[in-house]
Amino acid sequence: MSEDQARGRTDEALDRAGLADMRPAYRRLLVRLKSSDPAAFEEASRRYRDELEPAIASGSIDPITVWLKYGIWLADQFGEGRALAIDSSGRARPFDPSTTPDGGTMILHVPEDDRKPATLLALPSAPSDPQRETADLLTG
Repeated sequence: MSEDQARGRTDEALDRAGLADMRPAYRRLLVRLKSSDPAAFEEASRRYRDELEPAIASGSIDPITVWLKYGIWLADQFGEGRALAIDSSGRARPFDPSTTPDGGTMILHVPEDDRKPATLLALPSAPSDPQRETADLLTG
């Protein structure tokens, strides 16, 4: 029951915020993590099962905030970095993971090692051209 509640609350929150569903991208990160670092994958599974899903299902916290914190943690498993909010003009600023981005904001995790690609954590339902270009350039 809590899985269905969490899914429903996440879907509603994404619709309200005007954001595309980030869960498929996070699943791809989990697949990569499973093959590259089984211990980190087990920790990611535990965090999802014991922390993320119950918190979202309870309705006590904004689902997008919880998902983004989880996504930042996942991306950090591939290389420490920082989260940036990219507005519709393509301008970047540090992202505060305790806030919920609006539908016009894209969130990227940019690793400290500039040889590693950025990870797209959240994308507006209708991203601007500068946001698409930024994502293509940095996640490539």
